[in-house]
Amino acid sequence: MIERRLVTEGLRTLLETATGKPCGTGALPQTAGKPAEPPYSVIRSLPLTLDGAPFSDLHEDAGTQYQVECVARTHAQAEWLADRARTAVLGRDTVGQWLNPLTLPGWSCYARSLVLDAGPEDDPSAGIVSYVIRFQLDWTPAG
Repeated sequence: MIERRLVTEGLRTLLETATGKPCGTGALPQTAGKPAEPPYSVIRSLPLTLDGAPFSDLHEDAGTQYQVECVARTHAQAEWLADRARTAVLGRDTVGQWLNPLTLPGWSCYARSLVLDAGPEDDPSAGIVSYVIRFQLDWTPAG
């Protein structure tokens, strides 16, 4: 059975490293013990599905979904961070390998896909722009 908290931490680390911006898990990220200034991202765990070979109950494979909220001060800044997040998760090199590995001991992330790209939503009264993206990550035990 896949450990969801390890997947969450792996994705958070991938996004923070690849975008160069703070990333929180379910909450505003902290920088030096204080709330981070925009731009930053927040990831939220969504449904987990389990699957396996017919007539077994081993749940060998898992599918995880995550919502990434890119938070910024301007529309352009939110789109910039969303572009970086999409590339961080879905980008591949010239031979088809992921640009940013997502490693989890004992598991291989064999597929990544974009489930939703909702675009930016401006809140002029708050001075914040939020851009929501959802990703599907599919896992199988490493062989």
